Amino acid sequence: MSRSGAEVLLRLGAADWVLQGPGGEARTGLDEGGPAAALDRLQAAGGLRGARLRVRLGDGWLRYLVLRWPPGVRSPVERAAYLAHRFAEVHRIDAGEWVLGADRDALELPALACAVPAAVLAGLQGFAASEGCVLAGVAGDFAGVYNALRARFDEGEGEHAALALLREGRLTVGMWRAGAWAGVRSQAVRDDGAAALCRMLEAWVRDSASAGALAAGVAEAAGARAGGVVYAAGFAGGVPAHWRRIDLELPA
Repeated sequence: MSRSGAEVLLRLGAADWVLQGPGGEARTGLDEGGPAAALDRLQAAGGLRGARLRVRLGDGWLRYLVLRWPPGVRSPVERAAYLAHRFAEVHRIDAGEWVLGADRDALELPALACAVPAAVLAGLQGFAASEGCVLAGVAGDFAGVYNALRARFDEGEGEHAALALLREGRLTVGMWRAGAWAGVRSQAVRDDGAAALCRMLEAWVRDSASAGALAAGVAEAAGARAGGVVYAAGFAGGVPAHWRRIDLELPA
């Protein structure tokens, strides 16, 4: 049966693949072969021929960082080399085993960068080819939720803002100010994630103050008073003093 024009969602969680499409839900658990091998067992009810396959990857499978391009790094080759260097430095990963990407629109401002296991992308491409569907896009949970909710963000001009996403026991947080990313981090948590969120925000605010070349002592005071808004998606924990939480529903 043709599913031409239909859109289906495939998500890789902590323990399984879940496919949601016109024929209903299909699910397959992971095993020692990993996510790519598990795709071979996934069978969509009614078939996927002609459908558009949209993929979300749980943040536990990815690596994130905020990239600040050094002066003089301009060409695609230079940017690719620096991107690989930063991921090796921060996350100790081999660029040959990962596919690296960064926001191409962020030329002067810090860019959000992400690393995806190459084997997972290869498995997805093979799955799409075997099912006769079009691989319409692959994104991490955090990036997908951020893009889906960003029209609802309404922080004041120059105010710190953060998105806190809690899903499957993993907290992913990104903070920005005036359209520029200050930091992003993803970690497993065993509670509501409030303490981890507090540590992340405090560190990024301090770094932001230092980067602004504030005088000694002024930076510390500014960091202590700084606040903003936390957009919470699945996160119900407390936020630091001077911050307010705005709860937003997780998009489908």
